[in-house]
Amino acid sequence: MTPLPSWPATPVLHTDDLVLEPLRVQHAEEMAPLLDDEELHTFIGGEPATLDQLRQVYGLQVGGRSPDGTELWFNWVLRRSDTQEPAGYVQATITMEGVTVVAEVAWVVAREQQGRGLARQAATAMVQWLIASGVDQLVAHVHPDHAASNAIAAAVGLHPTATLVEGEVRWTSAVPLQNPPMYLH
Repeated sequence: MTPLPSWPATPVLHTDDLVLEPLRVQHAEEMAPLLDDEELHTFIGGEPATLDQLRQVYGLQVGGRSPDGTELWFNWVLRRSDTQEPAGYVQATITMEGVTVVAEVAWVVAREQQGRGLARQAATAMVQWLIASGVDQLVAHVHPDHAASNAIAAAVGLHPTATLVEGEVRWTSAVPLQNPPMYLH
C-alpha cells in the first residue's frame, strides 16, 4: 500500500445548526441510546451495538488510523447548536490509491433528528474540510432505496456509478474534485 501523507488533527467543525465534535470514547454514553434503533439500521446494515461494544469501537476509531497504518480515520459526533443534544455522526476513511488521496465518507443521523437537513450540513462541512486538507477523490456507498442519503451524496458533489458493493451504490467524485460544496455557515 502507498504510505499516507501527514494529515492535520481532526478539528471541531461548525454549521448553521451543528457543532461537529471530534469523536471521544466518552461519546459512547450519549450515542448508544441514539443508535439503539433497529429501523436506523435498515439501510446502514448490522444491528445496534451495546454500550460496551460502542466504547470498544470508539476506542479504536479515536486512534485515528488502522492498525496497519494504511487508513486514516476521522470521526465526528454531531451536536445540535440549539439544544446541545447529540444528533448522529459523520466519518471519513482516508486511503491512497496510487497517488490519489481518497476519502470514503459516511453520515448517520438519529431518526428523531432526521428531516432537518442536519446530515446534509454535517456531510458538507466534513467534505469541505477533507478537500481543504488534501483529498483528491470522495467515495460513498449508499443503499439505492435510501432517498435522503442519495440526495446528500449528490449535494456534496458525488455521482452514482454502476458499481454495487454489498447492495449499495458506489458514489464518487471527479478527480480532481470539481465544484466542491461550500461550508454552510
